[in-house]
Amino acid sequence: MSHHHNSNKNPDHKPTRVRTVLNEKQLHTLRSCYNANPRPDALMKEQLVEMTGLSPRVIRVWFQNKRCKDKKRSILMKQMQQQEKTL
Repeated sequence: MSHHHNSNKNPDHKPTRVRTVLNEKQLHTLRSCYNANPRPDALMKEQLVEMTGLSPRVIRVWFQNKRCKDKKRSILMKQMQQQEKTL
């Protein structure tokens, strides 16, 4: 009885979701839309779905992540500027 089945060792282990990999064209579309409008409305998202062929969920998550990253970056930039003044 030495069959190793790691698949169901962890009962609440969710099946690993395949991370959607975006190609350059899709990223370019999303980025340019983000630059114009970081918080696209439903209509804009619908257009992005059609343009990129991605699922609405992927687009929603991408914008969330991008806003989060931009926020962190701007906070870091502010901190760096503060540090430069105190030096």
